[in-house]
Amino acid sequence: MTVPAFGGAPSTRPTTAACAAALRGLGEATLTQLATATGLSRPTVKERLAELPDLVEVTTGASHGRSPTPSGGRPATRFRFRGEHGFVIGAEIGKHTERIIACDIGGRILNIGEHHEPQPLPGRERIAGLRERLGRLAARLRTTHGSWLGLGVAMTGGIGPDGLISYSPHHPDLQGRSPAEVGLAFGEVPVIVEHDLNAAAVAEHWYGAARDAETFALVLAWHQVAAGIVLDGRIHRGGRNMAGELNLIDDGPAAPAHWAELESVLPVLEAADRGDRDSQAELDRFADRAARQIAYLTLAIDPQLIVLGGPVAGRRVLTDRIDARLAALLRRAYPLELAVTQFPVFGPSLGVLQMALSSTFDTLLGDPAFPARIDIGPLLAALADHRRRVPQPAGV
Repeated sequence: MTVPAFGGAPSTRPTTAACAAALRGLGEATLTQLATATGLSRPTVKERLAELPDLVEVTTGASHGRSPTPSGGRPATRFRFRGEHGFVIGAEIGKHTERIIACDIGGRILNIGEHHEPQPLPGRERIAGLRERLGRLAARLRTTHGSWLGLGVAMTGGIGPDGLISYSPHHPDLQGRSPAEVGLAFGEVPVIVEHDLNAAAVAEHWYGAARDAETFALVLAWHQVAAGIVLDGRIHRGGRNMAGELNLIDDGPAAPAHWAELESVLPVLEAADRGDRDSQAELDRFADRAARQIAYLTLAIDPQLIVLGGPVAGRRVLTDRIDARLAALLRRAYPLELAVTQFPVFGPSLGVLQMALSSTFDTLLGDPAFPARIDIGPLLAALADHRRRVPQPAGV
């Protein structure tokens, strides 16, 4: 069972969380450095850190081979944030691909993994495989990073207000069941299940193109247009947790069936980029439909920007068409800022990892707004490697 690291009185929680946040950001610091960072007195900082024995390690200057003054003297007491106290995991269950990221509570990424199922499988089989892989990963991380403190799972579809999986287009056998009933339960590990586009929007808000926006939409620019919506800094789910499901609109011909798989849509993009007229006409038809739906969404929520997401969002042969049609549709309204996702494939897993990490600090410190950021450097390197492995059309 996970025991909260913080047991202080409610009145001290804000200052305790402030001390924990400062130490987590610095990694290691003296009382003076923490007092400066928090604006609190040294005695107050010392008292608050003493309330966090699981998260704070006390060291001394002597252990670092240095003295606080040139002439020597008593070593200054130093404090270190114990990122190895526990870890959280974020996982995405896509149509064929599963992606798992884990980090410790200090925000250091410990695992980035992908698993691909070449053939469609029922949802329960996908979850059974995910459970096996998560179990192996958690067992390995427990040897060096303590307790498994949280899990976030992103999936296509969502959880209704009744707590049941209300919409799962790729895995209809999961619909009408609770996450626990289909296997998304791991003892006492808290589990968050989120719509994949909502999770991707969280990643974009914390680390991507929407870092400076409080109201925006992350729109999937692929075979079916759908969106994750953030209003005033919070995910907007709607009354049935179906907000943003633009693909449910019966609005003329949908994209051709071969758009449903990345491997079969890439040749269309590449041919269009080379000037093939049939492929360009195919993209034109999709861009017309996508831009119309995005324009309706834009005027409904008045976002600061629209972020195009999904694995082909960086292909200008497609996004330039959407951009041009949006400009024409909204010429009587206002110019719309359009951006492209920075996480075309790992966005949902990063988003639910962030949600699990934030929830963990809410449990540990009683602070839902704790600035629990992740060092995404290793993930950016993995994304660069992924781009090198996927053929890129000319001009991208």
